[in-house]
Amino acid sequence: MRLLKLLSLTVWLVTSALAEDGTSINREFQLKTAYLFHFAELTQWPDSAPIRICLLGNSALRAYLPVLEGQQINDTLVSIELGDKPDLSRCRILFLTELATLAPALIEQARLSHILLVSDVQNFAAHGGMVEFSLRDNKLNLVINLSAVKSASLKLSSKLLRMAEILE
Repeated sequence: MRLLKLLSLTVWLVTSALAEDGTSINREFQLKTAYLFHFAELTQWPDSAPIRICLLGNSALRAYLPVLEGQQINDTLVSIELGDKPDLSRCRILFLTELATLAPALIEQARLSHILLVSDVQNFAAHGGMVEFSLRDNKLNLVINLSAVKSASLKLSSKLLRMAEILE
């Protein structure tokens, strides 16, 4: 059922983006958007709060994330925050576009606020980030820093962990 939901979301992302600008779609960012939605489904937080996916920095992902606005996960609406300075206390997932923003203070805030830190910057997971998108051989792969995830009191589904390279 979840696979069907993810497939439907991906198709929806493609048709929504085509309807908006009529140009060719960047498949990489479509997949990253679908994955972020899937991360929200497959992550267990220690408390209940709305699902807000935030973007910090400039990325082509900014054009794709709005299609997730209003989608539902277990009767909870997904919202998106794309401002220059997102209110991190309201974010469940924070996508970072630069390794420089992964400062010790941000890592600590993510740990205390139970924020899943995600990026497509090389070596993000090795520097304390939680989930890194890695493009190898024209395939999108995941690298997960499991100790960083656990320190934020987050639990990732075994389905997600099986798909990833794990750093301890």
